Amino acid sequence: MAGGASAAAGARRAGKYNKPTRGGGKHYSRSLQPVDADGNQVSMWSAGSQGRSDEDENDSDSDDSSDEHEGENGAGSAQPTAADNNRDDRKALKKARKEAAIAKQKARHVEVGDLPSSDDDSSEDANGEDMPANPNHSKAARSMAKGDVDEITEGVQKMGAPASRREREALEAAAAKERYMKLQAAGKTDEAKADLARLKLIREQRAAEAARRQAEKDEKEEQEKARRAEVDARDAKRREVAAGPKKGGKKK
Repeated sequence: MAGGASAAAGARRAGKYNKPTRGGGKHYSRSLQPVDADGNQVSMWSAGSQGRSDEDENDSDSDDSSDEHEGENGAGSAQPTAADNNRDDRKALKKARKEAAIAKQKARHVEVGDLPSSDDDSSEDANGEDMPANPNHSKAARSMAKGDVDEITEGVQKMGAPASRREREALEAAAAKERYMKLQAAGKTDEAKADLARLKLIREQRAAEAARRQAEKDEKEEQEKARRAEVDARDAKRREVAAGPKKGGKKK
């Protein structure tokens, strides 16, 4: 009974340090650089390493295909036939084509925007390999690229109408405004005629007002002149009265 209690207490005290471990510690490989047959390190991006990787892939593909073929025919029915020789020939031909394509790709200097040449198309057709559809490499795209530049430019120049409705409306509004301004300057619009009539009326009113002011000014000057003459006459009469009659000579 006491042993069972101590075992239960030990189980309760068990923590993360008492958990069972599997697989041991972690071991990392330090020799990741590929080496050649002599043990010298080579670059994984070199042509030799790529060729070896392609060979390995071809070997694996051939092994898989052979395994599937054997599985279909049964384990006991596998026997050397002419198909094995054909398979080897196809592998060798495929490898030669791939090496030739790699060499040609390395020899050619590709620039941005270059299109594939007709030789590439003929070689692809001869190989019979299914390549993914690429619109940049299609025959239709190449035929469009070979079009005459002058014809394309002329077609673009003939496209006078803008694409959007807003741009067309803006151009039409600008043209209408320009025509209206020309008619306005020539005085052929209703607004221009109304402005000219109003201007003529204003000029007539100003002329009449100026004539009235001039008449009032002349009348005021005449009245002032008459009043001044009257004042002068009255002052002269007063001076005569103030001076009195003239005295006569002495009597003898």
